[in-house]
Amino acid sequence: MEDRKNTAPIFTKIAHVCLHVKDIAKSIEFYGKLGMEQRFVFYRDGKLYGAYLEFGSGNFMELFEDPAGDFGRGRLVHFCLETPDIDAVTRALTEAGVEYTPKKLGCDSTYQIWLKDPDGNDFEVHQYTATSSQVVGGDVEADW
Repeated sequence: MEDRKNTAPIFTKIAHVCLHVKDIAKSIEFYGKLGMEQRFVFYRDGKLYGAYLEFGSGNFMELFEDPAGDFGRGRLVHFCLETPDIDAVTRALTEAGVEYTPKKLGCDSTYQIWLKDPDGNDFEVHQYTATSSQVVGGDVEADW
């Protein structure tokens, strides 16, 4: 078996799990009762659309409202892995022949790339910046 210790991407933890919810306010209230604190929210066209909730230190749940409840891609939308060096991750993925989206700076000031597993499940890789909403807070306008 090939030793991949030197070429495998470096992930430090699961950065967040993202869920679709029917009522964002009700979900924020529910998870608040479980001790999760609102870190920041997303707005779309001036309306509350999503939220980042933190539990422990640096552990996040991301919620987005789908009021119709049809949950287009399912209730679990994606998971996200955190890395300290997204450029090292992209080099390792390229070397391994794994496809990913181009790196971009998201509306939350966090670098991201996206991948799909063999079953088509989406997942994200994040590298926080000094101005990431996850680090400094601050609500953002969703740009997708």
